[in-house]
Amino acid sequence: MPNTQQVAVKRPELHFTAKKNWINDPNGLFFDGKQYHLYFQHNPHGVGHGYMSWGHAVSTDLVNWEELPIAILHGDVADIFSGSIVVDHENTTGFGDGTIAPVIAIYTAAAKDETNQSQAIAYSVDGGATFTKYENNPVLDRGSKDFRDPKVIRYESAEGSYWVMVAVEAIERRVLFYRSENLKDWTELSSFGPQAAVAGIWECPDLFQLPVAGTDELKWVLVVSLNPGGVASGSGTQYFVGEFDGTTFTPEQVRPGWESFEYKDLKQGDWLDWGRDFYAGVSFHGLPVDQQTLIAWMSNWDYARQLPHDGWRGSMSAARHLDLVKNNDGKFEIRQRILGLPAAQESGTPAPTGDTRIELGCPALIELSVVERSSDPTVLSFYRSDNSLISELTIDSEKIQHRRETGKVDHELYASNQHMPLPTNIGKLGVQVLVDHGSIEILAADGRRSLTDQLTGEDSPAYASLHVASGTSISFTVQQLSDNALEINA
Repeated sequence: MPNTQQVAVKRPELHFTAKKNWINDPNGLFFDGKQYHLYFQHNPHGVGHGYMSWGHAVSTDLVNWEELPIAILHGDVADIFSGSIVVDHENTTGFGDGTIAPVIAIYTAAAKDETNQSQAIAYSVDGGATFTKYENNPVLDRGSKDFRDPKVIRYESAEGSYWVMVAVEAIERRVLFYRSENLKDWTELSSFGPQAAVAGIWECPDLFQLPVAGTDELKWVLVVSLNPGGVASGSGTQYFVGEFDGTTFTPEQVRPGWESFEYKDLKQGDWLDWGRDFYAGVSFHGLPVDQQTLIAWMSNWDYARQLPHDGWRGSMSAARHLDLVKNNDGKFEIRQRILGLPAAQESGTPAPTGDTRIELGCPALIELSVVERSSDPTVLSFYRSDNSLISELTIDSEKIQHRRETGKVDHELYASNQHMPLPTNIGKLGVQVLVDHGSIEILAADGRRSLTDQLTGEDSPAYASLHVASGTSISFTVQQLSDNALEINA
């Protein structure tokens, strides 16, 4: 049986965790002009998944978070599943009193007997601290058991603005689009899917615009999480780039549905992350398009319920800034940058051929600059103080692999080897590796590739070993990080 007992686990310093009990998907991310708000799926009563409610935390820098009281508590009839938040500046709902714009939560009311999922709203007149459930809920009910995860945006057009909701019929692998003038009455507009990866159910959609780097162009992006059937097995997140005209999303590339769990098939998709532990990522409401920011749940449904815990279970990814780049084939790709890190150092230390020991002992950012690559791979290995291996990164000309050992987790699906193909014709390869207590996040090729894995129960590595093959030219920098000594790099 998996090891689910309570054990001593050091909390991450650079990632959000709740003070106690279970968390999963981020919900209702928004920026109020001064603070970032993170709501999240939370069990107030224990470390297992259940009694879903919305927890709440705030931050001024996306690194240091203050947990606040439960924002929306589950009821006797329905749990509070995932959703989103908007600030109703025009008071279209009528919930405002003219002094402060109401904050509206749109969430899935999931019947406790699992017979129905419908969309409901709650409103806050104190900036998102406390919410009142709308007395005429639900506001949208299809009579479906798998209709969930509403993300609402304000769509601006020449004819005026209105609310647009994207939600999923999970089993059908479809994203549904709805329109509303007041967040209470909704009209269906269109649907998208099934397309691309469809071996698992679709969840947690998001719709937003991103700028194309180096141009004045904006493109629409539709994000869809998938479980199982992710590219690294289990949970994963794919995306589609295209256009949205206020009614219909049209992708740049129409793809048939791949009912496959095989990496050789799935690697042709566009994945927000190539690791095991980056799921249900959603963007912030209230940020300008050139500051689009996303946070994901750093876990995988393959084993999330069975991981060892220390009275708390689950963490969020680092916040990521997003934009688009166009590759040599004219295809758009999402580029990610981890926020809250210190600026990169101007020059690195040349690494000699052979093995170089890198002292760590606390959360750290390691940056590699691979100028010339030989046919033999570069290997970055992470160790505990007793010299036992935690995980290993292998970089060759075509891909980056991350292999993690069983470590403190005996679940049969935990030990794994993730593969992240690199873009072609990239010249010098830059790799960022952020290690914290319990996690590793790898960004490569100027952020065009991301791989996120938990290192459950592990302290940050005591040291790393960098192996450089003959004929490879590489330099590296190491910055030891502390959660109270970071400068926001927004």
